[in-house]
Parts: sequence; C-alpha cells; structure tokens
Amino acid sequence: MENTVRSIAEKHFGQDIESIEPLGGGFYGRVFLVKMKKAPFSAVVKLYLFDGFAVNEALQLKTLSRHSKLKMPEVYGVYKAGETGLPHDALIMEFLDGVNAGWLDVSALSSDAKNTICENIVDNLISIHSKANFEGFGELSQKEFFPTWQEFYRPKAKRIVEKARYLKSIGQISDYVMDVFESSFENFDKIFCLPITEARLIHGDYNTWNIMLNDEKSRAEYVIDPFGCCFGDSEYDLYQLDNANGKDYGLLKRYAEKVTLSENFIQKRYFYELYSEISHYHDARVPVDFAAAERMANNLSEFL
Repeated sequence: MENTVRSIAEKHFGQDIESIEPLGGGFYGRVFLVKMKKAPFSAVVKLYLFDGFAVNEALQLKTLSRHSKLKMPEVYGVYKAGETGLPHDALIMEFLDGVNAGWLDVSALSSDAKNTICENIVDNLISIHSKANFEGFGELSQKEFFPTWQEFYRPKAKRIVEKARYLKSIGQISDYVMDVFESSFENFDKIFCLPITEARLIHGDYNTWNIMLNDEKSRAEYVIDPFGCCFGDSEYDLYQLDNANGKDYGLLKRYAEKVTLSENFIQKRYFYELYSEISHYHDARVPVDFAAAERMANNLSEFL
C-alpha cells in the first residue's frame, strides 16, 4: 500500500515524499501520513478497501465543516479507482495532529478538562444537528428528498435485514439475533411511531474515536471520519456517544441535558445500534463480534 500512497501523493503535490507513516484505519480504509519538504509539508492519504467511498466522504467533510464548531480536515484531492493505477478510491486531505479522545483513560483527566471536552464534543454535535434540510430526508447528493424519515430509512433497514440473513447463513450471527432482526423490522412502525419532523444533518459515526484533542488534552479540537452523513433523524447519531469511552465523558447524558429527546428515543437508539453495527460488519467483510451482536440484540428485544 505504501508504494501506492507514495505514487498518488507525489503526483498530487508535485514533489518527493520524504516519509510515509501508517496511522491505522477502520472497516473501510487505511490511513497514512505523508511528509514533504514544501507546503503543505504533511497530508493524510486514505486508501479505501472498496470503490465509491472517496467522493462520498469528500462531500460529507465539506458539508459538515460548514456547520461544525470543531475543525474538520480540508479535502485536497479525490481519486477514483482506476485513476493513476489505483486499485480502489483514495482521498487526500489535511493532517490534523492531536490526541485521539477515544483511547484516553478519562479517569486520568482533571474534572475541568473532562467537562470541557464533554462540552466541546456535545456542543459541536448540536451545531451539526442545527442544520435542517427543509426539502426533506435523504443522502446529501440527492436531488429529490423523502417527506418523512421513515420513508427514507425503512428501505435501508430492510436491506440490513437481508444482510443479517446472509450473516446468519454463514454462522456469523445466532438464531436469536436473527429473530430480533425479523421481529424488530416487523415492528418498524411501532418503534418509529412518532413523527420526526425535521431532516437534520448527521455525522453518522460521531464517537470519541473520531474526535481529536489538543496536545494538553484539555479540549476537543477536531472531528474526522464521517460515515453515512445525510439529512436524517438527529437521534441516529446518539448511540455513538456511548461508544468507545463516551460513557466515561458523559456525552449522551450531557446531550440529553441540552436537547429534549423523543419519547421513543431508547427503542430507536437500540434499533439504530444493532442495524448500523451489523451492517458495518457485513459491508466491511469482517467477522462479526458475536458477543456484541448478542448484547445489542438483547437491548433491542426488550422493546419488541
């Protein structure tokens, strides 16, 4: 991969790359830091494992950055699979240096630092959610939108049930988890019984692993890696606030102190969590965390 990173970075910036450092990655891509002698001196190259992701993430970053209080990386270049010999998509963007909030021992932070970081993260999400699309619900790139969240989201949920059936057929999830999928989709109208009146901008993967702190670990500075960003139910973002070490920061509790949650939030939260996480396992073609799937299914089953 590093040869591909070097080739695309040198072509894009028109200069030699002095060093390449792997920064990690997730379900869908691998991230590298490149350094060079001339401006911008450093950049991130993200190589995707599947096609079609670079254009979507570039649009999401550009849209979110207009409404985010915390800085998001500037997009330098977007390359589709096949261009310059790339096996898959690539995205070149600004390198934002900092400390990953999701890997910290929160108990080691001072109470002031913990409170400030919590406020930064929550207020930023509220700012993102303040952007409403009065044309309706849907993907950022859509030209025509859906009048209700349920009309937009139901087909997505149905496709995820099909993904779960496939995972069940290869032994990745249990009969119990599959039963919860089938029952929850049958009860879709019950779970989503209340109207969602406004289509709000959502990040789609807003957890502390995607938040960067300053070097002193006293405040949040940057947000990265949107996934599934669209105009939707703002509460879709909220189960992620408990992921990683989000509970230790008290993120969901703080959000709920600032924004009134819907009466059916808890059942929606567990629906979103199970469906989203199992979809990621399927799409990224990685083994399902069996215990996590059981836990998520058990949470949702209480409302069926």
